[in-house]
Amino acid sequence: MPLENEIEPKFFVDAMLGNIAKKLRIMGFDTRYLTNIEDGELIRISKKDNRIIISRDEDLIRKALKNGIKAILTKNIHEIEQFREIIKESKLKIIKINGERARCPMCNSKTELVNKKNIQKKIPKKVLEYNEKFWICKFCDKIFWEGTHIKNLQKFIGELIER
Repeated sequence: MPLENEIEPKFFVDAMLGNIAKKLRIMGFDTRYLTNIEDGELIRISKKDNRIIISRDEDLIRKALKNGIKAILTKNIHEIEQFREIIKESKLKIIKINGERARCPMCNSKTELVNKKNIQKKIPKKVLEYNEKFWICKFCDKIFWEGTHIKNLQKFIGELIER
C-alpha cells in the first residue's frame, strides 16, 4: 500500500501482455487492458487517466513519451524479467497477493469480501469445503478465493523478490 501522500500508479497494458495485466490486477493495481484498441486511443485514455503504458511495442512507447505519458518498454520475453522491468521503472512496491487488495483479473473492478453462505449455490462443493474466504466482483459477478492459482502467484512474487 502507498504511504499517505503517495499515489499508486495506474497502468494501461497493451494487447501483447495480457498475463502481465492480470497479475497487476490481482496484486491490486488499477490496470486497463484491451485487446483491440488503436495506439492513438490507448494514448488518449492513458493521458486522460494518468496511466503508465506498458508495452513491448517500441513505436507505441515512443508515441507515448512524445505525448508526455509515462511508458515502460519491456524488451524481455520472460514474464519474471518483464515484471522486474516494470517494478524498476514504476518503482512498484512488491506486495503479497491477497483477496483483500485484489482487483478482478477479468474486468479490473475492485472485489469485496462476500459471505460464503450467499454464494454456496455458485461455487463447487469441494471449493466451499476447503476455503473460508471468498470475494466477489460487483461489476461482473465473478467469485474468487485463495486457491492454488494464488499460491502459484505467490511463488511468482517470491521469485521476483529473490532476483
